[in-house]
Amino acid sequence: MRDALRDEFETKDWSGRKVESRSGSGSTLEATEALRAALPDLLKRYKVKRFLDAPCGDWFWMQHTKLGRTHYTGGDISAEVIEAVRAEHGRKNREFVHLDITSDPLPDADMMMCRDCLFHLKWWLRWKFFENFAQSGISFLLTSMHHGTWNKRLRKNGDFAPFNPCAAPFNFPEPLETIAETGEIDLSPEVLETSRGRRQRSMGLWSRAQVIEAVERHHASQEAP
Repeated sequence: MRDALRDEFETKDWSGRKVESRSGSGSTLEATEALRAALPDLLKRYKVKRFLDAPCGDWFWMQHTKLGRTHYTGGDISAEVIEAVRAEHGRKNREFVHLDITSDPLPDADMMMCRDCLFHLKWWLRWKFFENFAQSGISFLLTSMHHGTWNKRLRKNGDFAPFNPCAAPFNFPEPLETIAETGEIDLSPEVLETSRGRRQRSMGLWSRAQVIEAVERHHASQEAP
């Protein structure tokens, strides 16, 4: 676990506008309505028996999601958050672990969801997470994506900038499928090239093979003279 990163997020409260979730405005029931509706079918279609959700935050919205018999593991870098969530929501088929997704071995799962996280990390830490995922045995990654055409660097972990894994310098292939979280997505160039395009966001699904391909291409570019 990266101590500096843990310290940055350990006791951070994202509910600056006094929203219903400590994890912030992106974790309200309204903001997660589309995802909560789509997730059960996604897990069923991809035959997901073990689902890893990291960071899981305060588990406000996930408790309203129908996971069926899927074994759920929630992970978060904040020990304080994990202890509170484990005490309230821990069950036989539901566990919570203290986890740094950029450095700790990822728990066994068929699919991992990493929502509302990577756009708070510096670029090198995003790559560390993708490398970590690539080394795991997890088959699919479901993660947040904005639909703008460029990525902006962060000066500090915990800040925010819209993130599109398909844009440079990450250059991921197109996801297997997406779940729109901000209504109908307009992919016309005149929208994508503007700040309006960067406000559009979805959850994108990639296979482990696609993530490995992106990581290997990144490593090759770093080694090139």
